[in-house]
Amino acid sequence: MHAAANMLLTPRHLSRLAAIVGLFTRYGLRDVAKRQGLLAALGQDDVDLPAEEVASREELAAGFKTRLIELGPAFVKLGQVLSTRPDLLPEPYIRELESLQDDVGPIPLAEVEATIESELGARISKLFEYFDEKPLGTASLGQVHGARLRDGREVVVKVQRPGIRAALADDLVFFRELAGFLDAHSSVGSRIDTVGVIDQLERALADELDYRTEARNTATFRRELAQFPRLVIPRVIEAYSRERVLVTERVRGVKVDQVSPIARLEFDFVPVAEELTRAYLKGITLDGFFHADPHPGNVFIVMPGTSNPRTPAEMAEANRRGEARSAATPMAQLEVEAQAAAAPVPAGLDVRLALIDFGMTARLTGSMRDAATRLLMALGDNRGDEVAATLIQIGTPITDFDRNGFTRAVSSLVACNIELTAAEVEAGRVLFEVIDVSFENGLRLPAEMTLLAKALFNLDGITRILAPSYTPLDTIRQYTSEIAMSRMKRDMSPQRVYQLAMESGDLLAALPRRIDQITQRLANDDFSTSVDVPQIPSLIVALQKVANRVFSGLVLAGLLIASAQLLPFWRGLGTAGFVVAAAIGLYMVLSIAVTDRGREKE
Repeated sequence: MHAAANMLLTPRHLSRLAAIVGLFTRYGLRDVAKRQGLLAALGQDDVDLPAEEVASREELAAGFKTRLIELGPAFVKLGQVLSTRPDLLPEPYIRELESLQDDVGPIPLAEVEATIESELGARISKLFEYFDEKPLGTASLGQVHGARLRDGREVVVKVQRPGIRAALADDLVFFRELAGFLDAHSSVGSRIDTVGVIDQLERALADELDYRTEARNTATFRRELAQFPRLVIPRVIEAYSRERVLVTERVRGVKVDQVSPIARLEFDFVPVAEELTRAYLKGITLDGFFHADPHPGNVFIVMPGTSNPRTPAEMAEANRRGEARSAATPMAQLEVEAQAAAAPVPAGLDVRLALIDFGMTARLTGSMRDAATRLLMALGDNRGDEVAATLIQIGTPITDFDRNGFTRAVSSLVACNIELTAAEVEAGRVLFEVIDVSFENGLRLPAEMTLLAKALFNLDGITRILAPSYTPLDTIRQYTSEIAMSRMKRDMSPQRVYQLAMESGDLLAALPRRIDQITQRLANDDFSTSVDVPQIPSLIVALQKVANRVFSGLVLAGLLIASAQLLPFWRGLGTAGFVVAAAIGLYMVLSIAVTDRGREKE
């Protein structure tokens, strides 16, 4: 093992290092790790561990995912982060990690009750009219139970697994140490931004371990998506939610990949697929806040006639009938704003879509929102050069970045979609491929871009399950065009026009005076031109040396000719001339040799 690695990693971390190396050597990724310099950095480049006999790359990827689950929750979360990095893993592994979920045993009921009572300060029997002892779902970070409040509302109770923070802490210390070592001692660290990967992992875990963050995210999404009547976001029961306990209204629906064939014949799912796509585009281009993990387990079909949480529009209608309450907390204020922004429920609304689990989200700055909008417009119109220009603007060039070569590679990739129909083009897949090209050409992109690609990739899959005939690319083109027109109208608003007119007026008022000053200086010959070439002094010295050598050569040539002519008449003087010429020639040769050797050393 590499000595530096031993110096960095404590003995208790060596088993984790062996697990990392084993992941690459046993599941088809040894060549990937070796090509990127990871094994060399860990001192494992010369270790030849046999790979398991597996039939295909897909089976290797499945084994890789299974091993991550066995290693524990920190490795599971790391795998989910790696699923957003197509620059690090081949496509079969990315696809497997997209569906990476925990496979752990349930939390004992006594520990669930203890956590709830510790966080809420009361016994379960006092808090709930009914509490289902059998969990609805179990994961490494927490567990979900069904329950009913004292006022009759059906809810789900999410409880954090006891001791999970301490269990994750040591793994995170190891990941941080390993990333710091790779970043400091190898080119692979800076090239793939290992520290950035661990930063993203820590942020994701910090958000998911504090259920108050998920509660705020849920309330914010309920407000931002209130204008989409076909989307259902459950309300958070704020009085029952704490750092380790989250209570929300219960959604009763069918997972998108479990809709019956009869329901597909009875209902049209295209409107909900389009509304979901437009909701995501709004979050990306306008709000700068979107759900980064829209997989089938987080999206439910809500059939007509089922009892489900009321949308902001339905709540607004109820409030108009006298049920309105004042906003006593920031989250309550978000609900008030959601109801104020809600679009009316259209007549004949049947199938709706419910979204849950807002632990993994992404935020975009104003400049990133603009870049994402330009990127989506360029992808929709197959303008590869514009895609490349946008990525260069937001990316960070690393070693040997070739701007022209990168632009050609991206343009060639995007051009491949011209021959495809709109239904065949997958925006998320294309964006993943573009990110891969960026990495190969030495352009590091912000982590938000990979989260955007992951969200669009998963969104493509969900809408294809919902309505195979639906074409997301058409919605992307239409929506981004609407955004462009909206921004153009905003820029041409009366206030903006007035501001431009005032600025133009100031310029026009000052223009005659400035023109008069310029013409007056021209008439008085006040303008001068200054040329500053730093190499001129050294160039002059070089020219002087050349002139001296030419002059010496001419003198030498003249001396030789004169000596040759004097030799028949005055042998002694002619011979002396040849001797002097030989001395001058030898001096010139030695001088040139010494000067050239000194220049080579410089």
